Amino acid sequence: IVDYLKLRVSWGRVGNDKGVDSRFMYMPAVWGSSGSYSFGVDNPISQSAAAISRMGNPKVTWETADKQNYGIDAKFFNSRLSATFDYFIEHRTGILLSPKSTPSIIATGLPNLNIGKVDNHGYELSLGWHDKAGKDFNYYVDANVSFARNKILYMDEVPKQFDYMNETGGSTGRQTGLYNYIRLYQYSDFITGENGELILKPELPQPYQKVYPGDAMYADLNGDHIVDGNDKSVAGFATRPEYIFGMNMGFDWKGFNFSMQWVGSKNVNRMYDIEYRIPYTNAGKRGLLSYFYDGCWTPENQSGAVYPRPSEESEAWNSEDSTLWLVDASYLRLKSLNFGYTLTGKKFLKKLGLSSLGFTFSGYNLLTFSPLKYLDPESDPNRFGDYPLIKVYSFGLNLNF
Repeated sequence: IVDYLKLRVSWGRVGNDKGVDSRFMYMPAVWGSSGSYSFGVDNPISQSAAAISRMGNPKVTWETADKQNYGIDAKFFNSRLSATFDYFIEHRTGILLSPKSTPSIIATGLPNLNIGKVDNHGYELSLGWHDKAGKDFNYYVDANVSFARNKILYMDEVPKQFDYMNETGGSTGRQTGLYNYIRLYQYSDFITGENGELILKPELPQPYQKVYPGDAMYADLNGDHIVDGNDKSVAGFATRPEYIFGMNMGFDWKGFNFSMQWVGSKNVNRMYDIEYRIPYTNAGKRGLLSYFYDGCWTPENQSGAVYPRPSEESEAWNSEDSTLWLVDASYLRLKSLNFGYTLTGKKFLKKLGLSSLGFTFSGYNLLTFSPLKYLDPESDPNRFGDYPLIKVYSFGLNLNF
């Protein structure tokens, strides 16, 4: 049953200087002009001032990562089934960070310090089956999955007023300062005032600015019955997926050959930038995207609305950083597909002076399944958007003489 079995254990310490933002962090910046200062009382004459824009860090060094890995490699059933599993643990210290707890009375910019600490753990699993059915049919299936999650142990974060605002203790790369979106306000959330104006019902948490039916409703996280900056939190997953999947499979049979590759990811979020949150806008530089046209709140489209009403007076409120614009970017994609047929040993080929004749078809980025409908889930939804991936279809003819 077991043809091969290997156990692996390793520990290592490595350095990384990727966080270095300057070639000469150990040296202070040069003195330079920095405004002016008036000495004495009621003295209209100011003297030029000089300052060092950044202090040096003579003890700066690279960050250090202690890594552990525990693995197993195995083959079964005459090597038809193969398996590889790795579990890793990483403790990273000395990460170069700009200090956040330094009071402004210092009156100068401090260099990055080796103060950050992050733990990381995860696993990788690969399985493969290579076999044949009958005399001519050979096939294979290879699949893999990896998982990695980290935790910020220390980043010199000044503790916020409420725990849900802190990054320490969570994963790196998550979105900060987000309102927690609940739903859209409806007419039933308002009462009519003496002058006919709509007033939000007093039993509902009151936003710091006036809202109307069709505007976004955010959660009152601190329970003070007011929705303002104190209700912003850290939310969602990072833009780096925790799970990554892959699968390759194919076969060959009597001149036919077929292969395809699937890839995917899970536990990953993308944040729509402002260009994707506001239709038109008074800036005059944004268009009306199709999902806004189909899904925004209007008096005629209330129950089926997904996005807030388009209105300049509520533009800033509805386009606030919130979980409304934090989108699940998990996906499953048929990355490539190849199919071909090769003719050999035929009489008509010899008459043409050919030893073989092959036909091939290949496709790239053929299918994608994802909750993220309006952007490529592998792209970065920045202000201008990445150029989208395209589908590619290729046909080939292979002649061997």
